[in-house]
Amino acid sequence: MRKIVLATNIAEASVTIPQIKCVIDTGVVKERTWCTSTGAERLLVRPCSQAAGWQRAGRAGRTTAGA
Repeated sequence: MRKIVLATNIAEASVTIPQIKCVIDTGVVKERTWCTSTGAERLLVRPCSQAAGWQRAGRAGRTTAGA
């Protein structure tokens, strides 16, 4: 049986999911920013930092051998 977990960027640093063997990372993050021209908040999709990528990859292998 396979388990697929979709998670926000909060999970990259605070959640350990048992028996995760593989992490598929999109390499992007949605950031909430303020748009001065419209006077409203918006979500921008940007590349994640290298450190965030390593943290995401580190989710595998914490409770079992990672791939």
